[in-house]
Amino acid sequence: MKELLIKNLHWFIISYAAFGLFTVYEEKMQEIENAKASIGPMEAKVIKSKRKISEINKFKKNLAKSKERVQEVVKQIEKIQKQLPSEVNDTEVQALIGSIAEGLRIKDSRSFPEGEKNEGFYFAKEYKFEGIGTYLQFLIFFENLEKAERILNVKKLNLTMDPESKKSRFPIVKCNTVVESFRYNSAYKEKSGVSDIENQFNTN
Repeated sequence: MKELLIKNLHWFIISYAAFGLFTVYEEKMQEIENAKASIGPMEAKVIKSKRKISEINKFKKNLAKSKERVQEVVKQIEKIQKQLPSEVNDTEVQALIGSIAEGLRIKDSRSFPEGEKNEGFYFAKEYKFEGIGTYLQFLIFFENLEKAERILNVKKLNLTMDPESKKSRFPIVKCNTVVESFRYNSAYKEKSGVSDIENQFNTN
C-alpha cells in the first residue's frame, strides 16, 4: 500500500496544483467580469464630464458678448427708471384725471388715491376713478390719459350699462377704473447677474 502511494504521489501533486490553478483562474475571470461591468457606468461619467466641459468652454467663448448684451439691458432699465419722477403728487395726478373728465363733460366724475406698491425699480401708486358718460366719452378719456406727459397705466376697468338708456342712441355707462402712476425708486439698483453666472461656472 505504501509503495502504491509513493508510486502515485506525483499524480496527487499534479491534481492539487491543477485545482489551485483552477481556483486562481476562477478568481481572475470574476475580476475581469467585474471590470467589464464597470466600463458602462465609467463611460457614462466620461461622456457627462465631456458634455459639462463643452458647456463651460462654450459659455466662456460667448461670455464677452453675453456681458455686453446684459449690460446694455441694464442701461436701458436705468434709462427708463430715470425718466420716472422721483415723487408722485396726488393732487397733480387727480387734477390731471379730473381735467380730462371735465373737458369731456363726464358726469359725477371723481378720483381718489389708494395704495402704493413697490415693484422693484419703481413704485406704483393707484388712483380710483368713477364717472358716468357714453362709450365714446370714455374711449376719448382713455386716449387722452395715454397722451399725457406723465406715464399712466389703466390697471383695471369696469363699464356698467345703465338699463334705462339701452334703447337710446347713445347708451350711458358707469365707469369704474384704477389708474396707476409711477415714481422712481432711488434705493433700487439693477443687477446684471453676470457675476453669479461666472461663479456658477468657475470662470473668474
